[in-house]
This record gives sequence, C-alpha cells and structure tokens, in this order.
Amino acid sequence: MSIIKVKSVSNNGQIKIEELDVYCNKLSKKNNSVLFKLEECLNKKLLSDPELTEIRDTILTVSGELNRLNDCILTDGDSIEGLQ
Repeated sequence: MSIIKVKSVSNNGQIKIEELDVYCNKLSKKNNSVLFKLEECLNKKLLSDPELTEIRDTILTVSGELNRLNDCILTDGDSIEGLQ
C-alpha cells in the first residue's frame, strides 16, 4: 500500500506534513478530548441524559472512523480482490 501524507497548518501558520495514520490518530484524540471538556462544562456525565448519550456516541463513532480511515483508503495500485 502507498504511504499517504497529509499537509496541515497549525494555529501559528506552520505547515506540517505527516502520514495519514498519524494525522487521523491525532484528530481522533482531539475528538475524544471534546467528550471530557463537554462533561466538564456541563458538570454531568454524558451517559446521564439520552440526548447527551447520542452526542457522545456520535463523537465516539467519528473517532473510530478516523482511526480506521487509513485502512479503508484504496489507491490506484491497490488490489480490490476480496473487498467486494
């Protein structure tokens, strides 16, 4: 499989190039930190309310998808045998 790289720009304008799996892992961790911050701001657990539980589940689903993204990408040279 080809190595896919991502170019990102930090808050201070610095350009950074990193492998897709590293970038996705970082995004997933940021996404998960939102759960902690949300619980702190609300001063309650997200599992204590059905609507908050739905928000929590969505955030966790996105984090999981981000972690699996690198394994889901097909490039021109990849074989698709057995994937259909």
